[in-house]
Amino acid sequence: MATGLGEFLRILRGGLEKGEQNSPARGDTQVEEFVRARRRRDHDTSMATPCRLQREPCKTRPVFELCAKGSHGNYMERLPSEIILKILSFLDASSLFNISFVNKRFHDLANSNALWSVLYASEIEKKVWRPQVSMIKEVVSSTIVEEKPAGYWKKLLLKEMAGYKDTLWKTELKHKNPHTGMPTLTEHVLRRLHIQWEITLTNRHGRESVYKQTHTFFEDSSVTVCWSQSFWPFMFTLNSLQLHGIMCPASPAPGDKPRWRSLIRKTALQRTGHWSFFGADRLVKGNWRIAFIMINLHFHKLIERSLLGSRFCPYIPADDSAVDPDCSRHGYTLHIVLHNPVRRIMCQRFSPLYTRRVMSQGEFVQLIAIDFANVSEHVPVAKISLPWQAEGLQGEVERCCMMTLTVLDEAQRPFWCVSSTVKMYRRQRVLDLEHVGEQFIVLYEDAEGKVKMTFVLMEEFQHYLLVQLVTMFPAAKVKRHFRGEC
Repeated sequence: MATGLGEFLRILRGGLEKGEQNSPARGDTQVEEFVRARRRRDHDTSMATPCRLQREPCKTRPVFELCAKGSHGNYMERLPSEIILKILSFLDASSLFNISFVNKRFHDLANSNALWSVLYASEIEKKVWRPQVSMIKEVVSSTIVEEKPAGYWKKLLLKEMAGYKDTLWKTELKHKNPHTGMPTLTEHVLRRLHIQWEITLTNRHGRESVYKQTHTFFEDSSVTVCWSQSFWPFMFTLNSLQLHGIMCPASPAPGDKPRWRSLIRKTALQRTGHWSFFGADRLVKGNWRIAFIMINLHFHKLIERSLLGSRFCPYIPADDSAVDPDCSRHGYTLHIVLHNPVRRIMCQRFSPLYTRRVMSQGEFVQLIAIDFANVSEHVPVAKISLPWQAEGLQGEVERCCMMTLTVLDEAQRPFWCVSSTVKMYRRQRVLDLEHVGEQFIVLYEDAEGKVKMTFVLMEEFQHYLLVQLVTMFPAAKVKRHFRGEC
């Protein structure tokens, strides 16, 4: 074989040399004759043993049969752990995390400190400020890596990657607004981290549809997020709605990996559940098709809820209860805002407020911010409505708006935070007031507390008068917060 190849190259070289002397035909003829001779010899050899080829068929077997014969199952089990670790060392953190869910062996190997310590060192080197290379090598030296428990470097790296520079934004959130009690730079941090919100609608067959936000409206202590799409499913076909927080990159690339999604709330949408009717508009038709979705989010722990949860589990804040058994004498602060996506309707702050027991309605404590009997406490309120816009149409739902309420304890720590849509209803039991006009009531209730507001319509002035504002909390909630009796 080697001799024939050498002879072929020699003849080719000779033909090229003769070609330079204006005789290319002769050199080419010699080369072609040699090639034809080689082909003829190979053909004769193959034709000389046809029976032998038929008598000895190929003994190739399927791969799964060979694997089953040697390992009785998955052929990957035949690979030594060292080879698998070498293969896994070429993966990034996200791929290494996902492959740990394949089986128990991959879970044990993918959590190796040797793999995650290298990834952690490379992640630290990417920082704008980082320690010297010698310090990094010392931290992740082989001796220290083996001393750490299993999964130590994995948790450290994921905290570094998923924390989104949490040291920086947690420092920024320490500055509180003295008026609202919420972090002053919440809106700034949300915009700087490019935090957005998505909703996932799941129909009765399990199919999910993800919708991105269209616009947002910020208040001092809340943000209103709107989704106005060109096509929405029918309400009766949906099973659930999920709200996720995501951190979008400043300049996304086409090949970017899926973003981390943090579950904030999951709500069932079955028609058999609790439905609330808030109002109607002349442009809204009763075909059960969604026109738009609007959600109001309170600033309390909003960044943590939007980043630090997972796709299926929401963020659970740490217990920061106050240790003070004498809770009955504490002075609370109540901050309330009535607003819509266009304007602020009312903003009031009441402090200090003291609790009263309400035995007729169970174990509740009560905070009275505005007493209907005290005329000096009554507050004028502008027109209450909720404007909307979708698919080029716009309208307004009368006597409906957003309510953002924050109750702070004596140490100005959040005690109860609420952001929800509220609706005004005509009051059946009219209060005996000095003001003459139609009375309306706003009621809100959840597991943490209740809110009741009474309004009087002043038709001659084209506005309302807030004559009563009462909040109530379960006594058990107060005991948990202060860890004592009240």
